[in-house]
Amino acid sequence: MIFRQLFEAESATYTYLFGCTQTGQAVLLDPVLETMERDLQVLHDLGLRLSYTLETHIHADHVSSACKLKARVGSRIAGPAMDDLPCTDFGVAEERPLSLGSLHFQALFTPGHTDTHHAYLVVDGDTWRVFTGDALLIDGCGRTDFQNGDAATLYRS
Repeated sequence: MIFRQLFEAESATYTYLFGCTQTGQAVLLDPVLETMERDLQVLHDLGLRLSYTLETHIHADHVSSACKLKARVGSRIAGPAMDDLPCTDFGVAEERPLSLGSLHFQALFTPGHTDTHHAYLVVDGDTWRVFTGDALLIDGCGRTDFQNGDAATLYRS
């Protein structure tokens, strides 16, 4: 697995890049509109082709570049199926993971920050990683005071 953690300072958003060493395909998790050109350059530098963008949630503090990336490079958009967004090509759910080459993204329903928030267990052979989006941060969690957030639900997640 090729892996990079990328950061956008203004919104304090982390984007994660996953690349399959077997196929050269890549997934961007939670891509940010303001850093789209940087993300495309990193993909180019690594010799990867963006196949999917994957979202943990839709929120006012999370402005995604998924639609622009789809228009620019032909990538597909994956996100929580329960959001039922018309731009989504693949709706992920706990019973419907996303697989790409040797990479497998198992959705974990983690409501609270938003009512449809998902974390992802990413598996590549013997390597396992969990990406929690805004459900769990270092030293905190995402806010729950607007857009269908609920602190008690987030605590249980």
